[in-house]
Amino acid sequence: MFGEKRPHDLSIPAGRTVNSLFTAFFYAAAILLVLVSCWLFLSNADELFPKKLAAVKEMDLWRQANRAGKFAGGLWKDSAFWRSVHLSIVTSTLTALIAAIVGIPAAYALSRFKIPGRSVIDVLFSSVIVLPASSVGLCLIVVFQYGFLHDIQTALHVHVAHSVFPGIIVAQLVLSLAMGLSAWKAAFDNVNPRFEHVARSLGSSRWRAFRTVTLPLCKTGLIAGFILAWARAMAEFGAVLLFCGTFTELPLSRFSPVLQNLQLHQADIMPVAMWAAIEYGEVEYGFGIAFALVAISGASIYIIHRLGGKGYVW
Repeated sequence: MFGEKRPHDLSIPAGRTVNSLFTAFFYAAAILLVLVSCWLFLSNADELFPKKLAAVKEMDLWRQANRAGKFAGGLWKDSAFWRSVHLSIVTSTLTALIAAIVGIPAAYALSRFKIPGRSVIDVLFSSVIVLPASSVGLCLIVVFQYGFLHDIQTALHVHVAHSVFPGIIVAQLVLSLAMGLSAWKAAFDNVNPRFEHVARSLGSSRWRAFRTVTLPLCKTGLIAGFILAWARAMAEFGAVLLFCGTFTELPLSRFSPVLQNLQLHQADIMPVAMWAAIEYGEVEYGFGIAFALVAISGASIYIIHRLGGKGYVW
């Protein structure tokens, strides 16, 4: 009846129950993933300590390289490892800078202007992200080894394939640009275009409105996208391996005197160096490089999350 006091409803709303169940499920899945990963690494930690090698000629040569009998094959004291680290950092940084120079204006145009075929461009770059890296490397070989690009290289007496810096950067750039473009476009999409319209109505030019209004508002997203592009370039393996190969197997004549003085003919980027070490039977050495790559990737993603880049990336 009207005016009758009813007891308070102490039941939990159904929506909150569902959210709690989903939260508990994802937390349990995350904890399980972390525990399984820790178990996987710890159960294989003994691989970091080389075991007794068989009396084989190739293994005797490996013993003479001063890697056997040391933690991770003497990784931290090996100059070849640090050359690989320096090569990876330099090429990844150059690749990320080129991707930013090209990708940030492109992402702004895709976010703000009605470009014909914009949906096709979005689908194309999104498809590149999930495309196997080895397929990218094979496509690059076909593009640069045949057709007009090959004729241009022949006329200029240059060869991009199997070159150190140009080859690695081209192989890294495809996936790095696709990843960065996705993050940068999301950053611009999160900024209301009305802010730019207000600035322009007050007399600002388009460039000034972009520089003083849009850029500060999406600064963290742009930085997060740059770090993501850099980390993707650092982790690139399949495209670089197919397009550039391993430099340790190339003849010395393929390298310029400057690169020979830097001893880059004895270095590969870290993912390729890890694969080559395992292929040559140096499992402990490759396992150590894998740990270094995991640490670099984890640090990169941590920085992105600290910048608030969760919404800009996924």
